[in-house]
Amino acid sequence: MRHVTATEARQNWFALLDEAANGEIIAIRRNGRKLVLRLEDAGTAAPDYESLIDFPDADDADTWGWDWKGPGEVRPVTRRRAGP
Repeated sequence: MRHVTATEARQNWFALLDEAANGEIIAIRRNGRKLVLRLEDAGTAAPDYESLIDFPDADDADTWGWDWKGPGEVRPVTRRRAGP
C-alpha cells in the first residue's frame, strides 16, 4: 500500500489513478483521515436499477418535477427542456 498526502495526490492524481488501475492500493491522508483508492473487484457487479426507473415517459423525466411549498403542499410542475 502506498501512502501519500492530499497535496501529493492532487499533484500526481492521474499517475495515482494509473497505479490504482494496475492494482496498487493508494492511501491518501487528509486532515488526519485516510481515504483509500483501490481497484474494485471484478466480481462486484454494479447494482441493477433498471426496474426502479422503468416507468412510462422516462425519457421526459427532465421536463417534470415537484414544487414544494411547505408541509402538505407538494405540486407537480412541468419544466421546459433545456437545449435545442
